[in-house]
Amino acid sequence: MIRISKFFLPYIILLLILGFKGEIIIAFFLVFIHELMHYLTARILGFSGFDIEILPIGAVLKVKDLDEANAKEDIIISLSGPLLNLILAAVFYILFIFFNRPYLHLIYSSNLAIGIFNLIPAFPLDGGRVLRDILSIKTIYRKANEISVRVSMILGSIFMFIYFVSVAANKSNFNLGLISIFILISSIKEKERIVYLIMGYIIKKKYRFIKRGYIENRSMSIFYKKDLLSALGMVDKNKYNLFTVLDENMAVLEILYEEEIIQAIKAYGNISLLSYIDIKKGKNTL
Repeated sequence: MIRISKFFLPYIILLLILGFKGEIIIAFFLVFIHELMHYLTARILGFSGFDIEILPIGAVLKVKDLDEANAKEDIIISLSGPLLNLILAAVFYILFIFFNRPYLHLIYSSNLAIGIFNLIPAFPLDGGRVLRDILSIKTIYRKANEISVRVSMILGSIFMFIYFVSVAANKSNFNLGLISIFILISSIKEKERIVYLIMGYIIKKKYRFIKRGYIENRSMSIFYKKDLLSALGMVDKNKYNLFTVLDENMAVLEILYEEEIIQAIKAYGNISLLSYIDIKKGKNTL
């Protein structure tokens, strides 16, 4: 399904008023090809179901099953679009050298710009996902997301600062201002949705397990004074997580399962692990 953002048409009209014409058509065609490459790569890796949302600064592909991808698969899918643009940039640059046509240079420069732009490590760009995937290989998913969001917000703020400096110098770049706002808003949304994202991963994990017939386990020890959300934030989205709750003397108090933690949050809120264990043992003695 292809959806058009409500900001798309007003943005196009504004650019036409400012004098941009053929460049827009070429740019959005290349962005569509970019997203199509993501889709084809995802299909090759076994993922299906997609939406393409056309935004003022390009397009975003949303693959329905992409949340099931592990970090390496997501890196491959995320890099496929920018790499295609960079390859096309090289091809059209060579063609431009041989034939010296202005439109060949335009296609070359547009591909180069789109390829490099999407490698910026900021959300919702491909570079933001790649950074998070690389970090998630070395640390827990929530921590990787927090670092990626922080980097994204810093870059968005830098772009916004550059935009205001350019405005003060009477050399304003409208697109840069729009991009910085888009990055900052996307970063804030990414930060806010992380807990719900992890809960969604746990729910989807059940159906993936039934479909595949197996799932890798991950065991972690956690201090009993930590709260339920802290435990939830340590969940690995691609593994079934078990938490061994320990006291100060490293004695085992309880073993909790990931879906049990979600149910506990729904029932009691973000209480400490010790409080939940007391409630659980109190119920067991009834």
